[in-house]
Amino acid sequence: MEKPEVVQIEEVAIAVKEPDKAAAYFKELFGMEFPLSWQIPHEKIKVRSEKISGSQLQFIGATDPEGVVARFIKEKGEGLNHIALRVTHIEEMVKQLKAKGVKFIPDRVVEVENKDIPLGGSKAYYIFIHPKSAYGVLIELIEIK
Repeated sequence: MEKPEVVQIEEVAIAVKEPDKAAAYFKELFGMEFPLSWQIPHEKIKVRSEKISGSQLQFIGATDPEGVVARFIKEKGEGLNHIALRVTHIEEMVKQLKAKGVKFIPDRVVEVENKDIPLGGSKAYYIFIHPKSAYGVLIELIEIK
């Protein structure tokens, strides 16, 4: 098997109460449009996204008061939620990182198929590195196939 590697910063996600309002504010400040939007029902989130040099700046909000983003905002307030790194061979990378003691949320890679998500592939595979294993930052690893 080929060696897994990080190939780019995929996204920087900012948790907000109102993604549309945040996108309008950034349009006013910087002229950014945030033309991409979608929902991820199983995560109970909605997304507004702007591509910048191949990476995305995203505003993520909750679609349910019990969703993960709603809980994040309730506990920590609006702000940086996570940084996503696009990787190759995610399963092998996770295996290697677990051997080094890295903790993940959830324990296994999740597969999602959503044609509204602008990732350049039909399926995405992702997992999050727990902030305790990454200097307090939630890191998402994502592979597109």
